[in-house]
Amino acid sequence: MKKLYVTIKVLGFLIVGGMVTSCNDSFMDRYPIAEVSPENSFKTARDLELYTNGFYENLPAIKTIIEKDLTTDNVLYTNIPVEQRSDDRTIPSDAGSGGWSWGDLRTVNLFFDHYKQCTDLVAREKYEGIARFFRAWFYFDKVKRFGDVPWYETVIQTGDKDLLYKPRDNRELVMDRIIEDLELAIDKLDNKRASDQVNCWTALSFLSRVCLYEGTYRKYHTELNLQGSDVLLEKAYKAAERVMNESGYKLYSTGNVDTDYRDLFASNDLREEEVILGRRYSLVLNKMHNINYYFTSRTQKDIGLTKDFVDSYLLQSNGKPFTSKSNYATMGFYEEMQNRDKRLAQTIRSVGYKRIGDNTVQLPDFAATMTGYQVSKFVSDVSQDGDGASYQDIAIIRYAEVLLNYAEAKAELGLLTQDDIDKSIKLIRNRVGMPNLNMSDVNQSPDAVIAAMYPNVTGANKGVLLEIRRERRIELALEGFRWDDLVRWKAGKLLEPHFTGMYFPSLGEFDLDNDGKMDLLLYEEGDEPQSNVSQKIKIGGVIQLTEGNKGYLIGFKDNKKKFDEERDYLYPIPMGDILLNDNLIQNPHW
Repeated sequence: MKKLYVTIKVLGFLIVGGMVTSCNDSFMDRYPIAEVSPENSFKTARDLELYTNGFYENLPAIKTIIEKDLTTDNVLYTNIPVEQRSDDRTIPSDAGSGGWSWGDLRTVNLFFDHYKQCTDLVAREKYEGIARFFRAWFYFDKVKRFGDVPWYETVIQTGDKDLLYKPRDNRELVMDRIIEDLELAIDKLDNKRASDQVNCWTALSFLSRVCLYEGTYRKYHTELNLQGSDVLLEKAYKAAERVMNESGYKLYSTGNVDTDYRDLFASNDLREEEVILGRRYSLVLNKMHNINYYFTSRTQKDIGLTKDFVDSYLLQSNGKPFTSKSNYATMGFYEEMQNRDKRLAQTIRSVGYKRIGDNTVQLPDFAATMTGYQVSKFVSDVSQDGDGASYQDIAIIRYAEVLLNYAEAKAELGLLTQDDIDKSIKLIRNRVGMPNLNMSDVNQSPDAVIAAMYPNVTGANKGVLLEIRRERRIELALEGFRWDDLVRWKAGKLLEPHFTGMYFPSLGEFDLDNDGKMDLLLYEEGDEPQSNVSQKIKIGGVIQLTEGNKGYLIGFKDNKKKFDEERDYLYPIPMGDILLNDNLIQNPHW
């Protein structure tokens, strides 16, 4: 049965802890009249529990996670994100906007200012660990977005001018504090596994994520001259290794290679054996989201996965790159779906796709996807298709990521062995019946297509690093990782090309699933022929073919795309905040 922590509320604590969210007001010492104040709260273990339960609402919601991937080369939808339009990007004007907000931090630091009022030392240790985890989570998001940020570990009062108007602390200091918080949290938290509660395994897993991100960021962003990359990568793999060796987590698998990956995400309940931290939703509690509607409705963003992303899935039979086939670039839908990594058919509507709970074979709905590669990952049965009618739980940290973190960190350090692959990548591939990754083979002959994507990957481990990057892209698709991966690998130039969808050799009618019936009509704008096919696409305007009357589906072909390597890895600080604080310096080239 789902735990009900999300419903626990304490009015006084909520008002005290979360009353203000703007940059300026969040530092004000304001308490509601006739409500509980911090000075006479935080006295018992129950007080600390109820207060820290509120922190879980700061974890990302399912739509937030998925929309982060919309900024990347995995997705084409009904817009070009500002992250891919450098010339059109602007600096937010309002103070506290654009992500430069501190209300959630104030709520956490209010705990640190008062939790020692509790005389229960065991409870103090536990809930301090939870608070440290959430402060680390908050600051990691800020560093990824802005780089240098001011570090605060106490609530700022109105008269604290030095703190209110302090400059940004450098990235290295803030990352040191984040890691310190997580390492203390690991020591203080218990080891009881619960997918909706923070424990020592949660903190260790997150530490592996944080250290892998920062270690590779420092390694590949050589222009910043940041030190300590190897130390961070060592911390990353050792944290992951502890989870692997001591936690008891494993990958969810029933042995059904055709559905297990799908069911991991479409299930109403978290798969506890794999999900280290997740967010609960509930029909009974009316805590819902709209992910089915998001991917199936014709009135949403028409999200489609890109041809480049689909091409990255390996061949099922031998684990070789799909792009090694001589005619891969111009295959029709039916042909390109054959003999592929089974995660592909559990991520998009492939040939023979059926909704959960329905035996009807369905094709991609071209009115709900711009590329033809319609997302099926996360999508459950049709009863949850309405706007706000979905209640699948969402994984935020899962064991597969820990395995990938372990393999990548060791590979970056030159320490990876075939045995390490066998206890990480092999397990992920076993779930879907894929051949294992052979380290010697891929290092001897790195895939030329993926090598061209990441020209700054060099050395003896080039081939295996490239394959681990492929594995992350596939296994973690639409889980909010791709943007962070491109940033830390300094691969922003992958955002500049116009993303494309399915290939069509001409206009006209097409049998997508090779069943002898025409399923789709492509016609030029203003010239719709008579046809009985169920789906029709007008070519011209927003949707075009790359070569006019043939080629790949492409959106916004005439719009300019650009990624500024000197600027766009970080976001700008709002002008309102810089005007309020003379000590804040804008990020470079903004």
